[in-house]
Amino acid sequence: MPSTLLTDVAEAKITAASGSGTQVAITHIALGDGNGANYGPSFSQTALQRELARQAIETRHIVGGNAWRVKAEFGPETPAFFVREMGFFDADGDLIAIWAGNDVQARQTGAITYLVDHVLSFSRVAEGVLIVNAPDDVLFDLAVTTGTAIANLQLETLRQADAIRAAHGSY
Repeated sequence: MPSTLLTDVAEAKITAASGSGTQVAITHIALGDGNGANYGPSFSQTALQRELARQAIETRHIVGGNAWRVKAEFGPETPAFFVREMGFFDADGDLIAIWAGNDVQARQTGAITYLVDHVLSFSRVAEGVLIVNAPDDVLFDLAVTTGTAIANLQLETLRQADAIRAAHGSY
C-alpha cells in the first residue's frame, strides 16, 4: 500500500524548531516517475528518485491535531509521465515527506490538469512538538463569500440611489 513517510531530515528539522520560534514551512509538492518503476520509500530519502514537475501548494487546511490536507494543480502543460512518487518540500528545498509504494497505481500527467489532494500526517514527531499551522479553507471561503455579498449589497444600494435621483432629482 502506498504510504507517506516523514523523512529523517524532517524529523530533525521539526525537532530542532520545537520551542525555538522557528518553523518548517512545507511549500511545494513535486511529482516523479520513480525512474519508471514503483518502489518503497525510505525515511532516509532526501529527494525523489526522478522528479519531473514541482508546484507550490495552493491551499492547505487542518484536518487534525497533527495533520493537514494540501492541494495543488499541475496544469495540462506539465510533461506527460506516470506519477509513481510525490514529494513534499519545505521552503529550504528539503524533502519533508514522500509518498510512494510498491503497489502504486501510476496515473498520467499532461494534457489534463493533474490534481493533488493529499493528507500529510506528522505522527512520527513526538506529541506536543509539532504545531500544525495552516489556514482554515472553510473560514476563508466564508470570509470571501461574505465580503462579496456585502459589496454586492452596497453596489445595489448605490444603483437604487442613482435611479431615485434620476427619477425625482436631488433633494
